[in-house]
Order: sequence, then structure tokens, then C-alpha cells
Amino acid sequence: MSNDRSTGPAQNERGAAVAALGRQARRFVLASAALLVAACSQLQLGYNNADTVIAYTLDSYLDLDDGQERLARERIGALHRWHRSTQLPGYAQLLGDARKKVAGPVTATDVREFNAGIRRALAAIGEQAAPDLAALALTLKPAQVERLAEKLARDTSKARRELVRFAGAESLEQRVDRYAERAEDWFGTLSPGQRALIRASIERQPAAQEAWMAEREQRQRELVAVMARIRAEQPPPATATAWLREYFAELAEPRDAQRRARLNAYREENAELVAQLVNSASPAQRATLQKKLGAYAADLDELAAKAASAGRG
Repeated sequence: MSNDRSTGPAQNERGAAVAALGRQARRFVLASAALLVAACSQLQLGYNNADTVIAYTLDSYLDLDDGQERLARERIGALHRWHRSTQLPGYAQLLGDARKKVAGPVTATDVREFNAGIRRALAAIGEQAAPDLAALALTLKPAQVERLAEKLARDTSKARRELVRFAGAESLEQRVDRYAERAEDWFGTLSPGQRALIRASIERQPAAQEAWMAEREQRQRELVAVMARIRAEQPPPATATAWLREYFAELAEPRDAQRRARLNAYREENAELVAQLVNSASPAQRATLQKKLGAYAADLDELAAKAASAGRG
């Protein structure tokens, strides 16, 4: 139901929240939540191996020494166990509620509330994981912070080159094709009328991709800055934790009014589009969407049940 372009290149928040097992060091706390909307037939397998993937990604950005790697794996394992035992039922409920909603008319408010539920889930992970990431940040060496900055800069440089290439050569119809392809993962084949809705929405925000790139770059600078500050000042763990919690809170709701307004404008536009797509769906498309949402909810319920059973064992 969600395809919020406010957290991805103009088209895709779920690449955030689905975002998921491996972009930048912040995946240390966000990767598991991507399962909320992951378009992946191997959801349970991916979730069960999330801790390994996150540890590997974190090491690739920081080049951890043996002690840091042990600390990271220990903290990631604890985070994964917490997430499995406390968060999955809420995810299943969120998807189950969405499945019921799409059986009838859907409003933009419904879509915004669904996306807000995803953001609350991400915020809960950030709140829980901040002490763990703070403990790791306090052990970093200057070269590791530099490596993080360099790796993130290379990622951004590659993304910006792709953006320039698309901006110069990609037609409006090609952008519509890319968005439609993602939508068809949920609905099945779109009608000409639904493609027209997508085209009109993209035309209303011609600068969305560039705006997202600027937002991405700012988030990366802020991540490097807070990690460098913790390493340099060596504050008490509680203070380092507070700084990281502030960083994660800023991802969802920036304090800067202009930045926040821009983010909300993309969310509003996307919510309108998703509602229009659902309301224009054929019976077969609604059935496909409901089946997808139901299958993910069932997988999450099963994962939660296994966690509960293991806890009683």
C-alpha cells in the first residue's frame, strides 16, 4: 500500500523502510524494519539472516577490528532478538489492517497513516539501538570515521552520476515505466488510466529526484558528524546515546522547517497517488494486493510465533 517517495528517489519510501539490509551504516538499526514492506518472496529467510548481513555491512563501512567486531555482533544479536520478540506482531497488525482497508475505498489519509506507522516502527528501532551504536562509536579510531565518510561519499557520487545520466537522457515515459514496474509488484499489470495517474504525479514534481539527492547527502553528513563527535569528545555513554537518538529522530521529522515542509510535500503527493491507484484498481488487482499484504502479514505472524515459542523453551 505504501510507495512513499519521500525517502527514496522521488518514488520510493519502501526502498527505506525497504529498505533495507544494507545502505550506509545506519542500516545497523534500520535494516530489520525493512521487512514491513519488503517485496521479497524469501522474507523469513532474509529476516533470519538479518543480523549477519547487518554485521557484514557495518564492517564494510568501518573496517572493524576484532574487538569491535565482537561488540558489534553481540549488540546486533541482542537487537535482533529484541526486534523478533517485541516488534513483529505490530508489523503483522499494520499489514493486516492495510489489507482490510484496500478492500474498499482508500483515502490519502489512510495512506499517510500507514506510512506514519512505518516511521514509528523505524523510530522504535532507532530508540532501542542507539545505546548499541553509541558503544561502538566510542571505540572508533579516526581512520575508521574517515573510512565511513569516504565510503558514503563514494556511494553518493555514484548515485549522483546516475541521477545526472537519467536527468539528461531519461524521458518522462521512462520514469513512469520505472514507477509502474514497482507498482505492478503489488497490483499486477496496470491499466492505461493508472499509468496516466502516475505520469501526472511525476509531472507535478519535476525536481523530486534532485531534492531527494540533497536530502540523502545531508543525512550522510550528519551521520558522519555525530560519529566523529562521539569519537572525538568521548562523552558518557548516555550522552552519546542521546546524540544518536536525536540523529535518528531527525531522519523522520527534520527540525528545519523548510526541510520538513519539502519532505511532507512529497509524502502528501505520494499518498494521493497511492490512494488513486488503489481506488482505480480492478477486482483482480485488489485481490492481488490483498494477497500480497496477507502473505507478508502471515510470514510476520509466523516469525513472531517462533520467537514466542523459543522464549518459552
